[in-house]
Amino acid sequence: MAALKIVTFDVDGTLIHSVGPRSNYLHKAAFTAAFKEVFGLDTHIDVVKHHGSTDALILLKVLVHHGVPLEQAAAKLPEMQAAMVAYFEANKQLAGEGLELLPGVLPLLEALAARQDVAVGLVTGNLEPIGWDYCNPANVEESWRDRAEFVRIAAQKVEATRPGGVGARYHVGDAPMDVQAAVGGGAQAIGVCTGIYTKQELSEAAPGAVVLDDLTDTAGVLKVLGLS
Repeated sequence: MAALKIVTFDVDGTLIHSVGPRSNYLHKAAFTAAFKEVFGLDTHIDVVKHHGSTDALILLKVLVHHGVPLEQAAAKLPEMQAAMVAYFEANKQLAGEGLELLPGVLPLLEALAARQDVAVGLVTGNLEPIGWDYCNPANVEESWRDRAEFVRIAAQKVEATRPGGVGARYHVGDAPMDVQAAVGGGAQAIGVCTGIYTKQELSEAAPGAVVLDDLTDTAGVLKVLGLS
């Protein structure tokens, strides 16, 4: 059996983006609910810069912003994560509100799903139950290292179940932390300029990365993945 190729994707800014007055409503509401339940804080995640950060890191950043000592915030991290997931599960009918697929995503995912030689996965900073529902039709400056570990874990999961083993690996994302994580995790980095970062910023973050404007050219993306 031929070795399987693994293609993993970041979610926010790569596969979907936030739109409208209730932009990314449920995810943000889950954060707010966790801050209120665990710390009694009435706040939201937009009090800090959070693009490209993991959910866990966002929780810590917001609490530190409000004067909570990092050690105290970190100790309560499991409790806050559980509160987020519980809130999300109780309101999951709202998961698509304020979100839409980016152009080209659906045809590309359909093309990949139709192949027997590719495994597709998500490598995202979202807590796992939240990330999967959204995509279903501590050094804060180096948080990309967490995602590099996620890229490696994705390969390990496939290797554990695939008799023929794993061949080439690719990770697709819109942020410098995504392409850095790809390299750190042993995958070919593919950047897409569908978020807030430019082609130059993505290229400089990970020399050797392939950087695309977007995912609208399905045939072109498959060629980059060695699947044409």
